[in-house]
Amino acid sequence: MTESTTTINACDASLWLDNAAGTLTDISGSSNNLTMAITNGVGDRRVFGSKGPIRKVCGQDVQFDIVVLYSTAEDEGLDLLRDWALGANYKDARSFVLYLPDKNVGSDKYSCEVVQESLSIPADPGEPAAIEVSATLLITGELSYTKAAT
Repeated sequence: MTESTTTINACDASLWLDNAAGTLTDISGSSNNLTMAITNGVGDRRVFGSKGPIRKVCGQDVQFDIVVLYSTAEDEGLDLLRDWALGANYKDARSFVLYLPDKNVGSDKYSCEVVQESLSIPADPGEPAAIEVSATLLITGELSYTKAAT
């Protein structure tokens, strides 16, 4: 097989999250890491005399682990996540969209509704770099995969 010429990187990935008003907001400029994990619900059973299990798959789950830089500006990643976690509507789902490798036509577009499971803000006085805040977002409903059209 010949070497692939169509690989991508995440240098220009584009992350969008609803703000409190329900408007998708670009948080790419304050984000520096994202992991999307897709897992299947797998159950298994053995029968007498069998060497291996019988496995069935039912349902799917998606988890996004994102890292945003601590900044003091409004409508950046931390501001949206913190206001969501501490606000009266912390239980509400929000829209989340990920574009890879960028937000241009033809890029991969993953979109869904998510709830925020956790928000972690570390504070290390010995670390001179910007604070990296992590959040775990869990899908509610289904993940949509399309190609960006606009």
